[in-house]
Amino acid sequence: MELPKRTKQHISESDSYKLFQSKIPNNWIIRETTERDYGIDCYLELVNANNQLTGELVLIQLKSRKSIDWTTSDTYTISDIKISTANYWNQFAVPVFIFLADIQAQEIYFLSVKHWIRRKFIEYSKQGSFSFQFEKDFAFNLKEGLSNFKLYFSYEHNRKQFENELIFFLSNLKYYKEFLSEHTNRDFHLGIESSDLIYFEAMHRNFEFLCNYLFIGFTIPSLNDIKTKSEKTFGAELHYELYEHDIAELVENFQHLTSTIIACLKIFFDVEAEYWIRKNLTVLNYLNNIGEDGSLPY
Repeated sequence: MELPKRTKQHISESDSYKLFQSKIPNNWIIRETTERDYGIDCYLELVNANNQLTGELVLIQLKSRKSIDWTTSDTYTISDIKISTANYWNQFAVPVFIFLADIQAQEIYFLSVKHWIRRKFIEYSKQGSFSFQFEKDFAFNLKEGLSNFKLYFSYEHNRKQFENELIFFLSNLKYYKEFLSEHTNRDFHLGIESSDLIYFEAMHRNFEFLCNYLFIGFTIPSLNDIKTKSEKTFGAELHYELYEHDIAELVENFQHLTSTIIACLKIFFDVEAEYWIRKNLTVLNYLNNIGEDGSLPY
């Protein structure tokens, strides 16, 4: 009697899905999709250490191999993804990851789609064949792999804000320098007027975000801590939230961070040069012409 048979493809898909389920933290949530023909197999919702739902979603495409034949440089390339699918992934507002399962080794590896596209943006822009390259170091496990995955997720999750903060930083470099210079040698007991306080808060936010995104130690106290310290120093009955003394003692830290951020951005842009050549060549050229001390080309 003839009966239906499961195809090798369906068996492979089931094996990769089971392996994927076994590797993710128990408190994370897999949300299945009803249709899998458009490059998304499931959604992954991250849950924090307190088991709180965060609303942070990752779109997942699962791929599997019976075994992965790594190169001598510990990389493996897959070329069976249509350019239309890559375009589709690149349009999403949330991070998209490919997970590649090695069924024989019972390991699974991840790759951030948009990060890879930006690194190979000229090739991607040709809209022909486009490959994705995995690295053996990016195994998804509950130790280093999980930490790496969270870093790449955060990198993509905050990418839009990063590009906005980047433009804000570059366009304000001249004014940051002038602002810090103006508040260096004034009477320490003079209050900071509202217009300068608003600008200082925007500068503080801009530096803090870029430092966090680029993994630079942010050496400036929080705005709340700065204001609390000022209140203790000058008294709560006075009419200003901050005084010249409060900003003056942070000037050197801001100047040092300016140089550090610029140096890190130059390295960052080297990796993503292909993307910025097509995305915004003006920004790339402007950054390349800035001195590491923040000195402008004109």
